[in-house]
Amino acid sequence: MSKHKDDDEVKSRMKKLKRPIDEAIMMCDSREDILMLASVMQVAIKDMYDTQIGVKGRKIMFKGLSDDT
Repeated sequence: MSKHKDDDEVKSRMKKLKRPIDEAIMMCDSREDILMLASVMQVAIKDMYDTQIGVKGRKIMFKGLSDDT
């Protein structure tokens, strides 16, 4: 299988997985709702990374991303 086909399959799968996120955003009625959703999603994302690659892996992955210097 070519790399291009693999990339297309990954992009297609990611698009499908993003649908519930888009639907949740559309359910938000206010700025506060969007911020609450973002907060809940951040916690869920952290937990997913911790479960899949461990706390150490998550920390390595994100090391330096928040540095503005």
